[in-house]
This record gives sequence, structure tokens and C-alpha cells, in this order.
Amino acid sequence: MQTTEKKQVIKAIGELGRRVTAADVATKTGLPILVVQQSLNQVASETGGHLQVGTTGDIAYSFTPGFSNAYVARGIQAFLQSAAQKVWRVALYLLRISFGIMLILSLIIVVVLIFVVVTAMLRGGRSDRGRDDDSFGFGSVNFSFFDWMILRDILWWNTWSATTPMRYDYNQPTVRARRNSNFLLNCFSFLFGDGDPNEGLDEKRWQLIAQVIKRNNNVMTAEQLAPYTGKDPSNEDGVLPVLVRFNGRPEVTEKGNIIYVFESMQSTAADQYHNPPAYLKEFPWKFSNVPASDLIPVYLVAGLNLGGAWWLWFALHQPGLSSSSSSGPSLQAASSLFALVNILVAYGTLFLAIPFARWFVQRMRNQSIEARNNQRFRWAQIVANPSPALGEKLKESVALRLRDTHVDQSKLLFTTENSALDQPDDLDRKFKVIEKDLSRRDKDEANEKL
Repeated sequence: MQTTEKKQVIKAIGELGRRVTAADVATKTGLPILVVQQSLNQVASETGGHLQVGTTGDIAYSFTPGFSNAYVARGIQAFLQSAAQKVWRVALYLLRISFGIMLILSLIIVVVLIFVVVTAMLRGGRSDRGRDDDSFGFGSVNFSFFDWMILRDILWWNTWSATTPMRYDYNQPTVRARRNSNFLLNCFSFLFGDGDPNEGLDEKRWQLIAQVIKRNNNVMTAEQLAPYTGKDPSNEDGVLPVLVRFNGRPEVTEKGNIIYVFESMQSTAADQYHNPPAYLKEFPWKFSNVPASDLIPVYLVAGLNLGGAWWLWFALHQPGLSSSSSSGPSLQAASSLFALVNILVAYGTLFLAIPFARWFVQRMRNQSIEARNNQRFRWAQIVANPSPALGEKLKESVALRLRDTHVDQSKLLFTTENSALDQPDDLDRKFKVIEKDLSRRDKDEANEKL
């Protein structure tokens, strides 16, 4: 089974041309060098990859085209995993649209109940109080059999309604491809937003740090790392996670400055160009990625639903309507109606309260994000415009820079692409050197005799 790290390594191998070193992949993905080394060994073993050892002693990994196909759907486990992912996507989609469907259903129920209550109130005012109660009534509000049929059609639409379903009306926006909008999905976005804009920030952070290390020839200072780590450069402890992840070590210069050297990042077999930004920038949270014009229908439906639900609640709690008759059916009907209205009020209120609370929380989050961005920007400016002391420190780091060692494919000591018998070892090379020397000596002696 593939881990997240292995997936990243496989993707990086393909993007880098299928011939890489551990440092290449670490630079591309930002993963720890030891994790990359282990993953490369696993991928090479499982996909028939090859090791190539250069004359410098550096190791490169070579993979054949389509090497990643070895991980495609292995038996029942892969099938079940794929099926589970599809079921999850469908369930997630249904969950997202359910909030919009419930909002529309709530509004329909509210409208019908308002019509029923107003009709019952008008009929109750005109009716003779002494007549026999042959309907479901409480107080002066009487519900006839026809009224309950309407409620039944609303609550069990597909089962009882004999007319054309009204879904066709509120599902129509889903087919308007030009607007690229969906009312049901817009309701979910209005309620819960569209996710963290900085998802994968930690992975991006390590990628940028690895790229900056390579750009500076594998030698860094705390001030150069601060715009990406977010740690105060005056505290050298902030560099420790970088040293652990990329197997670096600190060195003290003659003037007492601390420089960080990453020898493990030297070797390379793939051509990469790195131009990372001056600092790591976080993106602010957005209330919704849906255009404001497409959210207007959501505002209108939610507002009408909330207003109608509260109107029903106040109407049913009027002194003349709050009393119920002593008959069993009337009392049960009244209790059911009050319970339904309370649910509608709670749902309508929460539908607007949740986005408001989320907006308030996002404001505080964005203030923190802006503060962190400003701090990293100031540290980047310090490096771009260094003080005399920092300038001397940066000059010392430049003097200690390590050039990348390129694993040249034409200069290999060993490669697993060929068998060991087909590859010359050190002894063979020594014999060849001796043979060349003997041949040159024989020629020199022959020339002297002539």
C-alpha cells in the first residue's frame, strides 16, 4: 500500500525525468532526506528501478517509463479501496447538497403552514363557536382534512403527491453551465465555506526551504531561513527542525558566526531550476469562493425562511391561539404543530447564525495570518537589505558554499542495469592502467632503439 510520502516520491520521480538522487526528490517534495532515501529504495525494489553510482561516490536512481504502473490496482484490496473512495465522494456530495434541499423544504413547509394558519384564523373568526367540532382544531384554529392533506404532500412528497414534483424548479440552476453555479452547493458554501485556503501549507513550507537551500549552494544562515520557517532568526533553535529534516550541521566561522551546511543535499542527477519567493505567504480565509451575485438567492431563501418561521411562532403563541381544546385529537394536533414550528425556527435561525459565527472567527484568523505574513516579510527585507554585521555573516556563508555534485550518466562506477560481471571493478581498472603504462613504456623503448 502506498503511503503519502511514497506517492509524493513517485510523482517527483516522474516529473524529474525518472533519473534522480535523494537530494533531487527531497528538493522537489520537501520531505526529509532519510524518508526520501527509504522511499526511493522501496520504489526501486518494487518497480525494477536501477541504482547508478558515479565516480564521486554519489548514488542516482534510474526508472523505466511507466514504472508507476506497478502500483495500479492490486487485486481485491485495490478494488475495495477504489470503491470506498467513490462511495465517499458520492456521500460527501449528497451531504453538501442536503443543506440546500433542507432549506428549500423548510421554506415550503413554512409557506404552507402560514397559509393554513391564516386560513384557519379567518375561518375561525367567521365560524359559529357552538357548532360541532368535526375537524382537527385547537382553540380557534381549526385544521380540516384538506389542510392535513397539504401537509402530508409536503412531508412525503414522492409518496403522496400526484402532481409534477416541484424539484424541477429548484434544481434548474444545476444545468446552467454558463453560470457555473449551483444553488444547493452554494448553500453549503454559505454555511461552511470552501475549506482551508492554506491546506498543505506545511508541505509547501518544506519545499520552499529545500529549494532555498539548493539555491544557496547548500549553505544557509538562520536569517535566510526565517522568512520560511517563521522562527525568530535571533534564536538559533528555530533552525533545528531544518537540520533534522535535511541532515544538516552547524559550523562556526572564524568571526564566531553560525552557518548551517547541508552536505546531503549536494548530489543531483536531474536538472532543476529554483526561484522560490522571498518569503512564505499564507492566504487569508474567504467567507465563500462563490461569487456574491450567486449567493443572493441563498440570502433571499434563508431570510424568507427565517422570517416566516418566526412569524408562525409568534402567531401560534398569541393568547387567543395558544389555548388548546381538551379533546385528544385537538391537543395532539396542536402539540405536533408547535413542535414542527419550533424545529423550523431553530433550523432557520441556525442557518444564518452559523455563517455569522464563521465570519467572526475568520476575521480573527485572518488578522493572525496577516501578522505572520508581515513578520516573515520583514525578515525577508532584513536579508535583502542586510546590516553590516549580517552582511559579513552572509559573505562568510558564501565562502563556505558547496557546489552540487552531478551524477553524470557517462561516468558511472556501477549501475544495477547491468550484471556485476559485465561491469569493471577497481581491479580491472588498475590492470588497464598498468597495461597502458606498459604499452607506453614499450613504445618509448622501441623509439630509443631506432
